[in-house]
Amino acid sequence: MTQDISPHPLIAHGASIICRKENRFLLVKRGKEPLKGSLAFPGGGVEAGENAEQAARRELTEETGLHCNRLRLVDTIDLSQEGLYGRVYNLCIFRAYDLSGQEQAGDDAVSLHWLTVEDMLQHIVTVSTLAFARRILQEEG
Repeated sequence: MTQDISPHPLIAHGASIICRKENRFLLVKRGKEPLKGSLAFPGGGVEAGENAEQAARRELTEETGLHCNRLRLVDTIDLSQEGLYGRVYNLCIFRAYDLSGQEQAGDDAVSLHWLTVEDMLQHIVTVSTLAFARRILQEEG
């Protein structure tokens, strides 16, 4: 009997970063699948030897050129419920504070956009991004 061994782990881990200026949120246009071309918070996979916070800081810098002084864990969700990954994909969502650096799209981010929730409704935005933008507005005012 042979066993089928997947080249991908059954559980993947990622980090996403919510950056806010007044009522606008920083979104990146995704350059890779899944959801290539849609807008989402900066983020990506946790690499070997990293924890979720380290991954969030790295992804923020790689995709936007920005750094943050402080992060707060907002929530952890399983993106596999959206049916895109074919496996469990635990995503830690962080709120970034005190941004610095020069904004510039990089890595797999095609472009950067500062959008209000109302603006997001005019674009293709991931479901979780829109939900968490609304949640942050409700929590922070």
